[in-house]
Amino acid sequence: MVAHARSQQRSTFWKRRRFLIVGALVVLALAYMMYMAFESAATYWLTVGELMAQGDAVYDQWVRVGGKVDQNIQWDGAKLKMEFTITDDKSGKSLPVVYQGVVPDAFQPGADVVLEGRYTGGVFQAKNLMAKCPSKYLPIPG
Repeated sequence: MVAHARSQQRSTFWKRRRFLIVGALVVLALAYMMYMAFESAATYWLTVGELMAQGDAVYDQWVRVGGKVDQNIQWDGAKLKMEFTITDDKSGKSLPVVYQGVVPDAFQPGADVVLEGRYTGGVFQAKNLMAKCPSKYLPIPG
């Protein structure tokens, strides 16, 4: 009878321990997912001036850069490829950009954009293009 009681105590001990281990793993997995979600959502973007000031340190690194689209936009509709320049209002520096993909409706000369990609060879190779929507819409003069 004593052996049976000890066996039952060991069984209960291992069940509790297993529950605690599995619970800790679930909590750690949730914490890791929350950290990764927060880190990607909180990614800071650089201005063109800040990107240029970092020099070789950002070459071939995945970065976000923001600026204002200049007037000269070259678009190849067959390849969905676009070449344009963005400018930093504060520093006045400009950055040539190559982007291939679907262009947002809000993209136009003078629009504020944030680009994700790599800075290589003096040209920013953008993989993602996000155009800021105007804060207010005005009616078409007519």
